[in-house]
Amino acid sequence: MNTQVKNKNVAANRTAWSMKDTIWMMGVYGTTVGAGTLFLPVEVGTRGAVVLLMMFLLALPLSLVPHLLICRIFMRDKQADNASLPLFGKFFGPKGRQGIKLFFCVAHFPVTLVYAVSLVNALDNYFTVHLHFAEVSRALLSFIVVACLFIVLSKGRDRVVSTMSTLAIPFALSLLLIAVMQIPSWHLSNLTSSMQEITGASSGISLKALWLTLPLITFSFCSAPMMSPLSSYYLEKGNGGEEKAVSVIRLAYYAIFSSVIFFVLSCVLSMPHDVFVNARAQNLNVLSVMEGSGGAGLLFLIAPFIAMVAMTKSFLGVCLPVAETFSTLIGDAVGVKDDAGRKRAKAMAFAILFAVSFAVAYWNPDVMALIETVCGPLIAIFVFAIPSYLVYTRKELHALRGGMAITVIIGGLLTMSALLYSML
Repeated sequence: MNTQVKNKNVAANRTAWSMKDTIWMMGVYGTTVGAGTLFLPVEVGTRGAVVLLMMFLLALPLSLVPHLLICRIFMRDKQADNASLPLFGKFFGPKGRQGIKLFFCVAHFPVTLVYAVSLVNALDNYFTVHLHFAEVSRALLSFIVVACLFIVLSKGRDRVVSTMSTLAIPFALSLLLIAVMQIPSWHLSNLTSSMQEITGASSGISLKALWLTLPLITFSFCSAPMMSPLSSYYLEKGNGGEEKAVSVIRLAYYAIFSSVIFFVLSCVLSMPHDVFVNARAQNLNVLSVMEGSGGAGLLFLIAPFIAMVAMTKSFLGVCLPVAETFSTLIGDAVGVKDDAGRKRAKAMAFAILFAVSFAVAYWNPDVMALIETVCGPLIAIFVFAIPSYLVYTRKELHALRGGMAITVIIGGLLTMSALLYSML
């Protein structure tokens, strides 16, 4: 009898919600709601109300479902090294795992370039427009910004994660506060006028505007790098297993979806169409072009700083696994077998990533075009295509076939086709 009671208590403790579950849920939220969120209002405000409606209908299924599938796949992979690397472990052979490492770097490094470019642009805009400084040398500013980011990265995983954790929740609360304080400035005409513009446009232009929004949704709602450590934690005995992990992800994405939609809607309703057009033309995020009035003036004065925090957090969060994976690839390529060799491989990886980041930040490409044509489609392959391929080619994953896998396949095809559509 005592044994039965004890087993029931253990089961109850395993399934009951704990503070650790809340921390993981906040971790998924903090990873997802970041710099990418700041580009959504610019995209929606530029392209109109139809795009906002499409995001409202598709953002949750196109973000929640594939991350649930990735988590379930990771939960069926018992390899120890899967805990630290965003890989699909035993489902690929040795060469396949190396290929996945390389593709992970190729898919996610452009994301860090978006953040680096945006951070330099935000600082340049703040110095020249808000503080009325003389024109700042872009080469010098780019070098200082990228150097500071890589100095933080060089401190190691614990320091980076600690920095991200410190910045994540205050940033999310700041976004919600800004959205609430914009409510008195809401004008429904901002939506109706853009709806009229879309209605008057040709069907081809309207379809293209909708289609190209899909990669941005994938980019802005992606938390794929967090899925591997989360799955590793819930694989440990007594932490709740797969169902608890799925519950954590599901609740996190409900919070992500509701807060991001509210923020985007508030921006679109309170800011005229021309502001978003100018922001896109200047390669700036929504907080960098936001203007306040009345009692909200102080809050909007610090909005650019909030944007800089978001881009710093997002750069560190994505570049950390990219740098670690790239270091491993270089080490494997040169046959590193000792600590000294691993340090040299890490230094080489950091030098290459720094050089490319500095060059792109100085070049200042169109970040929205980079998101639509490079980041979104490549991430879509990692989030949609690879999980779908595994589910339908690996016997141990056959149980995951069904509505979830079909949704992921359809979402992936639609999102990746946006790359080809944008070239027409």
